[in-house]
Amino acid sequence: MSKSNDLNILSFPWDGVLPESAQVIVRDLDVVGVGALRQQELLKIKAEREIILQTHSSFIPATVRAIYDEELQRTLQWLTPVRVIAEAKFNFEEEVLKTFVRIFPKTHHQLGVMSSKLCAEYLKEMEWSSWLLQDHWRYFSGFLRQKYMDKQSLVDLVQWEWIHAWLEVQPFELASGSSKQIFVNPSLQTLNLSHDNEQIQRTSGLYTFVCNQDSVKVIETKIDIYEAALLDLLAGDREYTEEQLLEMALLEELSSPLTRDQWRKKIEALLASKVIMKA
Repeated sequence: MSKSNDLNILSFPWDGVLPESAQVIVRDLDVVGVGALRQQELLKIKAEREIILQTHSSFIPATVRAIYDEELQRTLQWLTPVRVIAEAKFNFEEEVLKTFVRIFPKTHHQLGVMSSKLCAEYLKEMEWSSWLLQDHWRYFSGFLRQKYMDKQSLVDLVQWEWIHAWLEVQPFELASGSSKQIFVNPSLQTLNLSHDNEQIQRTSGLYTFVCNQDSVKVIETKIDIYEAALLDLLAGDREYTEEQLLEMALLEELSSPLTRDQWRKKIEALLASKVIMKA
């Protein structure tokens, strides 16, 4: 977290450290409309400090201004800041570059001297189409993939970091239904690493990422072909009871079929890691 000595402005992603002052400032550019982990963090901050919300309404792109106004009102209802202050000065390029370093720290380090040049190219091509500074980097992994098609480890690294950043702020709604029904966690993201990756210290394979609001963490799990098959069965918002999912799994045509008990353990493992859930 970086902060101004005078204003104690919190930067996000947040490292969990609070200044000693009784009040802290958060910016609409970091908090309006967020859900998931960041909302939980803000509620924790709210319980320990008085929050002042700094707004940048005059700088918000016209294309999203109406949506921003609606989300701002919703955010004010749960954030309940003690004060709202309007900021008159704003250097978009400077602030969005600071955000880049915070959400892509390893990518920034890996790119080295090329980081500034690539960010400048990206900013030149991409119009700011959101009020959240973080959202401006949503296409950076694709942009980098075009530049470095022969460097899969780097492409995987930037996508890895973006998934974590995206899961931190997205508002997810859990499906409603019978408590016996199993469904895929709505926050589920996946990434297949074709090679071992030293930067993120992970071996090749298929990884899942889900937001766990109970622990306020992103849970990362490496899954095998059987667990992937179970996710395929639940694709398209299909829901089964555990027994129904088990029966469907037994029909799967895999080179090394599992027994009923083995399939049940696979289902239990996915439930334990929050990749799939019961309503």
